[in-house]
Amino acid sequence: MNRSRAAVSRIIRTYLDHGGSLADRERSGRPRATDTQTDSLIVACVVVDPFIDAKEIRRELQLDVSLSTIRRRLREAGLWGCVAAQKPQLTERQRQLRLEFARSVEGCTVEEWGEVNFTDESTFSSRWDQQRHVWRPMNCRYLPEYCHNVLSSGRCAVSAWGAISKEGLGPLVRINGSFTASAYCRLLQEVLVPYALEGPFEDGCYQLQHDRSPIHTARMVATVLENLAIRTLPWPPVGADLNPIENVWGIVKSRLSARRLSCATSEALWQAVSEEWERLRLTPEVVVRLYESMPRRVQAVIAANGNLTRY
Repeated sequence: MNRSRAAVSRIIRTYLDHGGSLADRERSGRPRATDTQTDSLIVACVVVDPFIDAKEIRRELQLDVSLSTIRRRLREAGLWGCVAAQKPQLTERQRQLRLEFARSVEGCTVEEWGEVNFTDESTFSSRWDQQRHVWRPMNCRYLPEYCHNVLSSGRCAVSAWGAISKEGLGPLVRINGSFTASAYCRLLQEVLVPYALEGPFEDGCYQLQHDRSPIHTARMVATVLENLAIRTLPWPPVGADLNPIENVWGIVKSRLSARRLSCATSEALWQAVSEEWERLRLTPEVVVRLYESMPRRVQAVIAANGNLTRY
């Protein structure tokens, strides 16, 4: 039998003690704190409101169980507590326009995207909306129902306009006071055009990308663009996930978050923003990779049927 004498004796003794059977007997143990119906109700709460927390579920269902039990039941159902992605909300019309745009540029190559001068404005604050947690299945971070819609807020803030090209970071300009169409026209004439023609687009063959802000679409701006012979790339609403400069802003803000800026003055905050922009300028390959991601971004929007993507 290839077994020791002691092992054989133990098997025989077990057989006799169990009334002629070697099958495992039922084990006594701590009973499950919830039944199947309660488990279903717990999951239903999260289906209705993915942002509900375990304490609210316990109160709503009037359960006499621990918070860890509720969290275990959700994990058993394939739902995990995660920090919610922060994305703006989309209207149906915005979704449709995003999808139409993505389909119109679906065939553009990385080289063709390299002819686009991406620009944007951003606000940097010494304090931001706190993170929210959400219960969601794995790999569903950017589905609209699991995203946290945010507005920036803080003790002090500074705004900036920036540009990037296929060669890396371009100029960064602080916006003082209200950013008007007139101020934008001056920026185009005094900053954007000299940068483009003296740098990455010496032949003048480029397209300007800016969003659909009322400032950018003002009649005054359209006239200046025409006079300067600047072609613009039609842009969809809520197109941040298609604009690689948004990732640049994200990197800068991520680095700023590592600094002690909660009590910073606006001047100190702007100094920090400028330093991080110049630091990032030293690694132009970051922006090159962002340009290379453009075909994938477009495909992601199409795959999402115009909804927001992970970018």
